[in-house]
Amino acid sequence: MYLLRHLQIKTFYLLPMLLLLFLACSANTSPGGDAIQVSFSTEDGVLLSGHVFGEGNKAVILSHMDTGDQSNWWPFARTLRDKGYNVLTYDFRGFRDSPGEIALDSSHKDLNAAVDYFVDQNVSQIVLIGAGIGGTASLRVGNHSAVVGVVTLSSSPIFGTLDIVDDLPEIKAPKMFLAAEEDTFNVRSMDVFLQMSVDPKEKHVLKGTEQGTNMLLGPSGPSVKGLIIDFLRRNTQ
Repeated sequence: MYLLRHLQIKTFYLLPMLLLLFLACSANTSPGGDAIQVSFSTEDGVLLSGHVFGEGNKAVILSHMDTGDQSNWWPFARTLRDKGYNVLTYDFRGFRDSPGEIALDSSHKDLNAAVDYFVDQNVSQIVLIGAGIGGTASLRVGNHSAVVGVVTLSSSPIFGTLDIVDDLPEIKAPKMFLAAEEDTFNVRSMDVFLQMSVDPKEKHVLKGTEQGTNMLLGPSGPSVKGLIIDFLRRNTQ
C-alpha cells in the first residue's frame, strides 16, 4: 500500500514536468506568425526549405549558425514581421527541413539562392543577417546589388574552406558586426572585419558569453534586438 501511494505521489509530480519538457521540445516545431513555407533551388540543384514572415519590399534574410537551424530565428522573425519587414528564414542544405549532405563551405551558395528567391519576387531591398557561419556566408554574398545591409552575430572571416577576407572590401552596403565580450575569438574577428571593410561599418561588443542567435536570448538580448532593428530602420526605406 505504501509503495502504491509512493508511486502515485511521484506520478503526480512527474507528469507536469514531462508535459513542460514536451512543450519545450515542441516550441520550435512550428514557426507561427502566419509564416508561409517556401522552397527554392541552389545553383547546384539542392532544394532548400524556408519560411516567409510578412510581405513587402523591405526584406530580411536570416541565416542560422552551424549548431542550429532556421527555427532559432523564428521568434525574432515574428518580431521583424511585426515591424513591417518581409522576412525569410531557411535551412542550409542538410539541416532540419532541407535535404542533402551538410556542406557549410557551400553555405554562400544556399544564401545566394535565398537572395534570388526574393529578387524573383521583385524585392529590391534585402538585408542579410547571419549568426556564426550564417554571418560568414552573409559577408560572402554582401556585394549583391540587391543587398542594402549586412549584420553578423559571432561570425568569423574563415570557416573551413570558406574564406571571405578578400570579399570584405567589395561590400559597399552598410555593415554591423556584433559579438559578446567574453566570446574573445569572435570579438577579435570583428577587428578583422573592421580593418578589411570599407565604410559604412560599425561594431558592437555586448555583455555576456552567448554566441550567435543565443545572443538574442541572453542578458544583452534586448540590446542586440534594438541594435538590429535600428540598423534596419536606418538602412531601409
